[in-house]
Amino acid sequence: MTHYFVNKIKNVVVRPSKCIECGKLDVKLDAVLATTGPSEKNADYVPSILCLSCGTLMVITSNPGTVIGIHHSAGNQVTVKC
Repeated sequence: MTHYFVNKIKNVVVRPSKCIECGKLDVKLDAVLATTGPSEKNADYVPSILCLSCGTLMVITSNPGTVIGIHHSAGNQVTVKC
């Protein structure tokens, strides 16, 4: 089991090849399941990239005004630091 930590959440329109916060290449695609939508009940999964160095979760969406939900993938855990 892997435990992922999220320190910040950023919306991006296109998939970056490195972290937009710290610039490092230590990123993992869909390590954390992210959803966007008008509510948790009416949400769709969207791709996301987690920087394993600084904990920035980059949610790939062209609609930055929606609610973002964070979920762990099967066999993993996720903690959001506030």
